Amino acid sequence: MVSFSISVRKRMWAARSEAVRFFRKSDARVIESFRIFRPDSTGSYRDLARLTVQAAEQTFPLMIHLLDSAGTKTADPVPITCLPDTEERRSAATRFKQLLDQYGSDKASPHNYHLLYATILDPGSVTSVLEIGLGTNDVNVVSNMGRKGKPGASLRALRDFLPRAQIYGADVDREILFSEDRIATYFVDQTDISSFDALGAAIHGDFDLIIDDGLHSPNANLATLAFGLGRLNVGGHIVIEDIRPEALPIWQVVATLLPSSYGAQVVAAAGGLAFHVHRQAKGDHDS
Repeated sequence: MVSFSISVRKRMWAARSEAVRFFRKSDARVIESFRIFRPDSTGSYRDLARLTVQAAEQTFPLMIHLLDSAGTKTADPVPITCLPDTEERRSAATRFKQLLDQYGSDKASPHNYHLLYATILDPGSVTSVLEIGLGTNDVNVVSNMGRKGKPGASLRALRDFLPRAQIYGADVDREILFSEDRIATYFVDQTDISSFDALGAAIHGDFDLIIDDGLHSPNANLATLAFGLGRLNVGGHIVIEDIRPEALPIWQVVATLLPSSYGAQVVAAAGGLAFHVHRQAKGDHDS
């Protein structure tokens, strides 16, 4: 019985030691993975990992608090249902919704993005559109639309809704790239800035509308936004779709960072947020 107890205790201590090593490695990975948020302090791995995660969670909300304290007001999201404010825009929204539903896009159902696009776009004057994210149906690709997804659905709806526009698309899944009447698609990896350079070189001219419906993560969104600001016509729009509500402080901060030649708003759609940028005039950096 004594030898059995000693054996059990040894196994328990071994298991405890292994657990300690596991959690220590996990804490070290957290600290290493989020170095930008790591406190420049001494302490145990557990405490430093906890504080690193806390810093990641609190940094942007505290930026909003800082802006408020400095007297810079940040706007609350605008309900998307309030946007079409004329009968003409409501009629356009209905028409665009029918096209999106026809081709199998989820932009109208359930998100109601057709209300935003019908408000900001003049179908007769838009000549160039780029959408990041084609809606892959490969379930092994992150941010896929499921096996029943229809890649390129929104591109086709945009083509029909905007009769003068050349439509460009880009996606990380090379297998769904295609070309057809007034539609051309290219590869892009939103987590790799250099792939935006290649995309920009492949497509000449600037855009009247740029849509981000790709990876749906802040870093990917910001990479698209940085690319888009340099390729947007005066009067053009950038729309970043499907932002998690918890990420609102990030986009409130981004809105305050944009130069005065750009207007920005956060829109509350069904199931999430969208960030809308309107280039209102040429900036000081333009020739």
